[in-house]
Parts: sequence; C-alpha cells; structure tokens
Amino acid sequence: MTLGAEHLVIVSVLAFFAYGLKGLTGFGPAMLFVPVVSVLFNQPLAVAASGVLDATSGAALTAADARIRRGREGFLTGAAMAVGTAVGVVVLSRVPGPAAAAMLVLAVLVGLASVVTAQVKGPVEQSRKIGPRGGAVGLLAGFVGGATGISGPPLVIYLQRVLAPHDLRIVVTRVLLVSAVVRVATFLAVGDGIASALLLALVCLPMQLVGILTGSRLSRRTSPRGLAAVNSAIVAASVLLAACNAFWTTGVRP
Repeated sequence: MTLGAEHLVIVSVLAFFAYGLKGLTGFGPAMLFVPVVSVLFNQPLAVAASGVLDATSGAALTAADARIRRGREGFLTGAAMAVGTAVGVVVLSRVPGPAAAAMLVLAVLVGLASVVTAQVKGPVEQSRKIGPRGGAVGLLAGFVGGATGISGPPLVIYLQRVLAPHDLRIVVTRVLLVSAVVRVATFLAVGDGIASALLLALVCLPMQLVGILTGSRLSRRTSPRGLAAVNSAIVAASVLLAACNAFWTTGVRP
C-alpha cells in the first residue's frame, strides 16, 4: 500500500466525517469509509482497516458513555454476530473482486431500504425487548459485515422496529464493537493484508477520535426524528459510493 499526500488528506477527512456519524448515531462509518477506501486501494484492505477503526471507535464510545457500559441488551445478537463475522471474512478472502463489490452494493441497498421504511413509519417512541430473533439477525449482520465491512443494515432493519433511536445508538455501538474485534482477529488469522490495514487505521486514528467526540456531543442535542433523518442520509450517500466501487472494480464506467 502506497499512501501519498492526497491519500493522506482524503482518508483523514473521511475518518473525521465517517466516525463523527458513529458518535452521533452509533453506526454508519463503514458505509462511507469502505466504498471510498475500496476505490483508493482495495476492498479487503478497506474492510480490514474499517474493522480496526470500528474497534477503536466502539471502545472509545464505550469508555466515554456509562449507558453503553452498563447495558446488557443485545448480548445474544452480539454473540451471533461474532460467528457470522468470522465466516464473512473467510468468504471475502476467497471470492473474486467483482463478487465482493456486488455484495457491498447489495448491503448498502438493503440499508437504504431499511432507513426509507423507517422514515415513512417514523421512529419508535418506546423501546421493547430485542427478543431471540435478534440472534438470527446478528448472525446475518455479522456475515455481511465480515464480507463487506458493512454490518449495520441487517442489524438496523430489525432494531429500528423495536428500539427508540437513542436506545438503538447504545445497543448498536455495543454490538458492533464485538463484530469489529472479531473481524480484526479473523483477518489476523487468515493473514490477508492486516499489516497495511493497521497502518491505514493508524493514519486515520487522530481524526477518527476528533470525529467521535464531535458526534457524541451532537447526539445529546439531536431529536429522535433528527437521528432517523441522519441515518437515511448516510445510507443514501453510501449507495452512490458503493455503486462507484462496483463500477471501478469490474472495469465498467457509467
């Protein structure tokens, strides 16, 4: 991996905005980070680096927010995600580039459908228990995250139906931290470009932390409907980025 001055600027700015959204909503950075870095470098590197940054951002948010540390909701979902993530990373290391790009586009499109539906219905006013179905959702979300770096869509599709936006932020932050740690560990095991991913994550780390702090402060002042609108904007932008990545990977130009 060659990191020129222009790459340094792009990934630093990207880390600030992507992980500012993480601080605000609890999810979303990979939807912006992975498509852009896939175009700059390659998708396995983007997924691995995103895993490292998701782990550091999740740890930072957990350390800074007592509500995330205290809660136990989402344990089954997180355990199932750990299994699915490991399988997804192994699949990514074996499939050709165009197939990986197609999975990325599909993950983002599903996410777009989920947030559009949420906007039509409006946010949940009162949170309910996640329930055992959360385990199956976690398994699917983990697989998608391991293969594409974007584990949010399946998770959010289900959780936004049972959790109010601010509670969703807390649970998703906790669950995605587990997924990110397992993703990095699996990349270490398969030995697929993890050294370059660690270097890229190190470059992004300062601006990532600034973004997280900024987003966390904004989250306390944002209404539930405001958070739902931000979720929609994140995924809408990601559709365009993922489509560009697919065109670039397959050699097709619009």
